[in-house]
Amino acid sequence: MADSIFSSSDFGSSTKRRLPICFALDTSGSMIGNPIRLLNMGLQNFMASIKANDDTRSSTDIAIVTFGAKVEIVMPFGKISKEKGVPEIKASTTLTPIGEGILTALELLNTRKEGYKELGIKYYQPWLVVITDGAPQGPNAMQNMELAIKACNELEAEDKLVVFNIGVGSGADLDILKRLSQKRAEPISVSSADFGKLFEFLGSSSSSIVSSGKSDDSLYNINTEPQGDSVGVDDFMKFLDEDDE
Repeated sequence: MADSIFSSSDFGSSTKRRLPICFALDTSGSMIGNPIRLLNMGLQNFMASIKANDDTRSSTDIAIVTFGAKVEIVMPFGKISKEKGVPEIKASTTLTPIGEGILTALELLNTRKEGYKELGIKYYQPWLVVITDGAPQGPNAMQNMELAIKACNELEAEDKLVVFNIGVGSGADLDILKRLSQKRAEPISVSSADFGKLFEFLGSSSSSIVSSGKSDDSLYNINTEPQGDSVGVDDFMKFLDEDDE
């Protein structure tokens, strides 16, 4: 896989410190219709916010993995240009191989880090953004999920990964999502209608990391009480506003 997703030409002549972000997105049947439409809108707005700031555009590397009928790398890492857009994400009517999607995303992030090291480029802690509205389903789904949880926990404990574990709607298995991160007290909970706010938060946070030196730990240390079994996206937006004052 490494040969197919890493090329020195991806980086151009810039030697700026990089922030690699890999999205692992649920495209199972429950996302068909308005949820997948809003997810696509959120991704497009997120990419637009990255490209609008020269510092962020030259420092942020983005990849997208989807898991539904199968795990697919719909957008590999590569240099972000003002012309480059996000491919349309489509939902399927089949199972939810969350663990396999996460493992694929972690492999992409690791290969990207190896590329940075090869070229002598410094980088921030990679981000893994997992968004799902369900629970692991399919052949070996739970075995792969346990492997993904173990890998995420080990990387996070070594300060080698920032995990955004995001559940959509009432069908998301928040208990298993919670296990993906040992630093975040509760998973982030959103409705599909909140995708705009969610991606606004992610875009603002990435800009804060690369432009103003905001710490990685601040992405976990939310100063509001969890609502029910999760932390709502409004709490994240409130925290972000307070932190920037």
